[in-house]
Amino acid sequence: MRTTPLFDCALLSLLAGLLGCAQMSNGQERKNGADNIAKGFPGYHILTLNERDPELKTFILKHFPKSDPSVVRADFDGDGRLDYALLLKNDKSQATKLVVQLCPTERHCHSVYELDLTGYSQSVYLRPASRGSKVSETEAVDSTNRPSPQKLQSAGVELTYFEQAKIVLYWNKRLKKMEEVQTAD
Repeated sequence: MRTTPLFDCALLSLLAGLLGCAQMSNGQERKNGADNIAKGFPGYHILTLNERDPELKTFILKHFPKSDPSVVRADFDGDGRLDYALLLKNDKSQATKLVVQLCPTERHCHSVYELDLTGYSQSVYLRPASRGSKVSETEAVDSTNRPSPQKLQSAGVELTYFEQAKIVLYWNKRLKKMEEVQTAD
């Protein structure tokens, strides 16, 4: 079938519009999933960028403009389903915590890790840690029995305390729990 340049242009515009809608719905789906997880914690909301220290906010906008520094959605336990890590802040008490939820089905998630971050809410952010990456404990941690570097069998969560420290959380299949490795100070 022969087409005209005008037809080709119209077809490309239509396809670009459809792809844009698909990306938007995927982003909306991700936001809805995180919002649904947050609803399981009455009185809490997902920590917003505006609740961060101005220097951290500037850093995030410069280096990670398209990601949410309070949400990581990845397959943490290697079951093929997406799980969530969220930074949540209490509306009244201002208590802040990191919550990791495994989601074995689309509708059912359960907490496998919580960490109180109340004193650090303005200076923390989350990033995904890729499956297959190696993580090792920083030499700044005084340890005579330093564990061997770990190769992540599934995705992990990198928790960064801005200009202070980094911790990678990963799922230990054998122990069926999240493990922590301080990777930087």
